[in-house]
Amino acid sequence: MTTTNKHKAPPRRDDTRYVYANDKQRKYHRSRAKRKTFLGGRGSGKTRTLAQDTYENFWELPKGKVLLTGETYVQLDSVVLPGLKAGLADCGLFEYSKSQPYGAYVVGIKPPDHWDTPYEPVGKRAIPYTISFINGLAYQMVSQDNAQTHRGINSDAVRADESALLNESFLGEVVLPTMRANKYRSIANSHKWKSFYDFSSAPWTDSGNWILKTEEAYHRMMEIRSKMTPEDKEKTPPSHLWLEATYVDNQDVLPADFADNLRELLTDLQFDVEVLNVRLKKVPNSFYFALSEAVHYYQQSYDYQWDDKLKLHVYRSNDYLSDRDLEISLDFNADICWCVTGQEVSTEFRVLRSLFEKVSVTEPEKNLIKTLAKKWGDAYSGHEKKTVHVWGDLSGNNRSAGNDESNRPFFETFVKVLEDMGWKVVKRYAQGGRNPGHKSKYNLIGLLLEQSNPRAPRLRFNRHHNKELLIAMKATPVKTDGSFGKDKGSEKTAKNREYATDGTDALDYLLWGKFKQFVANVGPQRNHLARI
Repeated sequence: MTTTNKHKAPPRRDDTRYVYANDKQRKYHRSRAKRKTFLGGRGSGKTRTLAQDTYENFWELPKGKVLLTGETYVQLDSVVLPGLKAGLADCGLFEYSKSQPYGAYVVGIKPPDHWDTPYEPVGKRAIPYTISFINGLAYQMVSQDNAQTHRGINSDAVRADESALLNESFLGEVVLPTMRANKYRSIANSHKWKSFYDFSSAPWTDSGNWILKTEEAYHRMMEIRSKMTPEDKEKTPPSHLWLEATYVDNQDVLPADFADNLRELLTDLQFDVEVLNVRLKKVPNSFYFALSEAVHYYQQSYDYQWDDKLKLHVYRSNDYLSDRDLEISLDFNADICWCVTGQEVSTEFRVLRSLFEKVSVTEPEKNLIKTLAKKWGDAYSGHEKKTVHVWGDLSGNNRSAGNDESNRPFFETFVKVLEDMGWKVVKRYAQGGRNPGHKSKYNLIGLLLEQSNPRAPRLRFNRHHNKELLIAMKATPVKTDGSFGKDKGSEKTAKNREYATDGTDALDYLLWGKFKQFVANVGPQRNHLARI
C-alpha cells in the first residue's frame, strides 16, 4: 500500500527572466572575442546591447573596473546612462534607492558601506562619474572632453559609446593603456577581462574611420579561421568581431512606422548615414582642397562643476568667449537661408555654429529669414555681451514684397529680429563694395586652411555644430575651366539643399570680410588642382 503526503511542498518559484535579443545581438554576446565593434544605425539596439553586456560583466567581473568612455560627459550622462539603466532593469538589475532597497547599483554617489569594493578603489573625485555595483564592479565614465575623469586609472575592460566621434589618439594614448590590472585575479580567467568593445553609428567624418580597422582585422582573422579544424576553433577564441546592424534587424521590437517617421525627420543623407550605415566619400577636386579633419576640426567641450545642492553636474560650452563680440554671415535664397557664426579666440578664428532654414511643405507661409534670426537669437540667448557683427552676401540688400510687411531688405529683416531680442548689431554688410571674385576667395581660403601665413589666424570648426556645413565643404567641387569658381550644380535641386553650396558661400563672405587683407597684395598662386 502506498501512502501520499497530504502536505505537498509548494511549487518552486521560477525566477527566470526572459530578455529579448535579436539575431545580431545574440551573435555579439556569443562571441568570445576581446575586441568587438558594433556598427549600428538608429534603432538597431546598440545601447540595449551595451546594457546586456554590462549585465554579463556584473557576473563575469565582480570587483573589476570597466571604463565607459564617450566624447563628452554630457553625452554619457544624458544619452547613454538612461538607456543603460533601462536595459539593466530589463535584465533584473535596478538602481538602489530608499524606494528600491533591492537595487544593485548606484550612480554618482558613494555606495553603501556594506557593499563590496573594486580591486582598484574609486577615488573620491571619481565617484560622481562612477556606477558602483553591489558586488564591487565599478563602471567609471571617462569623457574625452573632461580630464578630471581619466587620471591615474587602472581598468579591467573598456567600453566606448559612439566611438566614431572619439579621437583614435585619445583611445590609444589615454584609455586603452589603463587596462593594466593584475592578471592573477580570478576575473582574469574571463574572456571579458581586458576586452575592448565599441558601439557606433557610421562615421560622418574621415577621422572616425579608425573604427573600420576592426572590420579589416575581423576579415583577416576569419580567413585564417576558415582553415582551422572545429577542434582548433574551439581551443582558440576569435580575436575580433565586426558586426553591422540596422533597424531592420531589430524590427520585432520597433513600431511598424519607425522607418517612415525617421524619413520624415531626417534628410536622405542623414537617413543613409545614421540609419542605414552608408559610408560617405570625399570629392577629390574640392574647392576647400586643404580642409583637414585632423587639423581644422575640434571637438565640442564643456566646463563641468558638481552642484551639491542639485546633485548633478552643471556644464556649459567652453569653445567661445561669452564676454566678446560674435560674428555672423548670411546667405539668402528662396529655398534656403544660412547663418554662419564665428569668433576670434586667441590665435584662432573659430566657426562655432552654422544654422539654416529651408522651405517646408508643412509650413508654406514660413518666413525663412525671421525664423532663422529667431533660431540664432535663441541659440545665443545666454551670451553675456550681446554685440554681433553681421556680414554676408550683398544681395541681402535686395527687397522682396513677400519677405516683410514693411518691405525691408533681407539684411534689415534679419537685424530687426535680433535688435528686438536685445542685440546690438554692427552692420558690416553696409560697408559697400562688391562680393569677392572666385579666384580671390579660392586663394584666401587656401591660405587660411594651409596656414601658410603666420600672421593669419588658424581656422577651426566645431565639428558638432557645423555638420551640414562641413559635409557641404567636402562635397563642393571647383570648376576645372580655370575660373576657380564653385560647381553649383547641387543648388539646382531643393532636395537635401542644406548639403549644397549655399552654406559655404556664407562662410566665404565672413572669411573674406575679416581676412581679405592677407591676399590683397598677393600675386597669382599656383593651381592646387594639379596636386589632386
